[in-house]
Amino acid sequence: MGWRPIKEELILHRWTCFPCVKSAEVPPYWYAEHGTPVCICGEDMEYVETLLDCKFDPMRETLVIPIKKERQKNGS
Repeated sequence: MGWRPIKEELILHRWTCFPCVKSAEVPPYWYAEHGTPVCICGEDMEYVETLLDCKFDPMRETLVIPIKKERQKNGS
């Protein structure tokens, strides 16, 4: 295993306002423009988790990465 780049479009960060139990999911670039999310009640939200748009195999508890099969060239 190792570190791999992931397209930003596939990531969301979940934030929650614990006093009023509201949550928000924002993409990584959102912080550069807006900073930490603020709830409608006026409280700063707290980071909860990062979400990745992918397929997940619950039996193996692993990500499913599609394997591209190379096409064999026919001699015809």
